[in-house]
Amino acid sequence: MGKKLVNPDRLCMGCMEILDGMYKVCPKCGFSLGAYQQPANTLSPYEILNGKYLIGKVIGVGGFGITYIGWDFYQSKRVCIKEYFPKNIAVRAADTRPDTHTASYSIEVYTVNNMAQAQQIYMRGLNSYITEAENLSKFYLMPGIVSVRDFFYGNKTAYIVMEYIEGMDMKQFAKACGGTIEANYLFSILKDVIKALYAVHNEGMVHRDISPDNIMINRQYQAKVIDFGAAKDFYIGQEYAVFLKHGFAPVEQYNRHGIQGPWTDVYSLCATIYYLLSKVRLQRSYERLSNDTIVPLHKLGVQILPQWEKAVMKGLEIQPAGRYQSMAEMYYDLYMEKI
Repeated sequence: MGKKLVNPDRLCMGCMEILDGMYKVCPKCGFSLGAYQQPANTLSPYEILNGKYLIGKVIGVGGFGITYIGWDFYQSKRVCIKEYFPKNIAVRAADTRPDTHTASYSIEVYTVNNMAQAQQIYMRGLNSYITEAENLSKFYLMPGIVSVRDFFYGNKTAYIVMEYIEGMDMKQFAKACGGTIEANYLFSILKDVIKALYAVHNEGMVHRDISPDNIMINRQYQAKVIDFGAAKDFYIGQEYAVFLKHGFAPVEQYNRHGIQGPWTDVYSLCATIYYLLSKVRLQRSYERLSNDTIVPLHKLGVQILPQWEKAVMKGLEIQPAGRYQSMAEMYYDLYMEKI
């Protein structure tokens, strides 16, 4: 027998908890729909996508998309819904349908320069978005990576439905631990993340945006990498560099002709490890070409095994050729075992 359908009016749009009464303020998370400040160009709470996903509040807005908390009516569970929405070339058109008086929140492409070029860029990113979601769905049961549950087109854009991870990102976790994470613990919980990235790389995909806020840790203290997106492949003039996370992006990502691969994620992951161990954000990678100020971790007072420090520093080599070329190579040097 299937699960009983939940009345949307009983769901908090902030945390998607099922409430046992009507509340103006959610007693579990403190969310108030009346006080909710909806970000521009986003879907409103209570919108339904694909006939089965309820949209809640916005939980993230990035250069390439918008993330919402959601509810899966079929599975009766919380989900995370990502909408493809590239910054600076997309705007939401809320047109009311005269027959039903309901709104259609489709997306339109706009540009002050070349409309045809903007349309081409938008569609290339859109197709890559769905293609990568399809590829990532293969890793549904793999530890160390967020599970993709569904993906579909709608509103002239695309959506990816993923598991909702109850927990916090690694940046928040480090802060909760007093600012940094002990090396023994950090390297133990990152084993699954490195294995997952290795598997993803073997499918020809590269994350390109690994950072402390793109690795989550759940209530079982399992780490999972999130926020993949092949849409990051494209750029719009000089806007490309704006979407990079300075201090975590390797030098090849600052060059539109730079060759990216698994070594790109190696740098970003090692920069993330460096930050979580020391609370030091590295200088921009291209600045290191002329004046490299990086300091070995042990000189910053980090208690770390020499083999771990050596592996991290190799992963932080400025030139791609000097780094590990695969996650498997780095994994072996860290853990003395093969993936």
